[in-house]
Amino acid sequence: MTFKKWSIYLANLDPVVGSEQGKTRPVLIISQDFFNELLNVVNVIPLTTQKKGRLIYPNEVLVKSEFSRLPNTSIALVHQIRTIDKKRLIKELGRLNSEQVKDNIQDAFRFQFGL
Repeated sequence: MTFKKWSIYLANLDPVVGSEQGKTRPVLIISQDFFNELLNVVNVIPLTTQKKGRLIYPNEVLVKSEFSRLPNTSIALVHQIRTIDKKRLIKELGRLNSEQVKDNIQDAFRFQFGL
């Protein structure tokens, strides 16, 4: 199976400890395609469904459903970036198709890590 940067997969993130984002949920692959082919792990950002009235923080990005093919608008939890084994990826759900949202995610990444 080929895993591409900006693809969205359903992933099993359990088990977790403390405040780590868990459950089976969509994740956005952010690692480079070269490494995705070479390694047995990928870097991902967990996504969560946007709840009405929830604030979006500078280290999070709104991902509207029309840009992801997911049924609901989501929030990319950039502060929850993690490396997971490819075996945690269950199935492909879609692909992020907005250059503006990709830029916003990269900006949130820089904000989170002070780059």
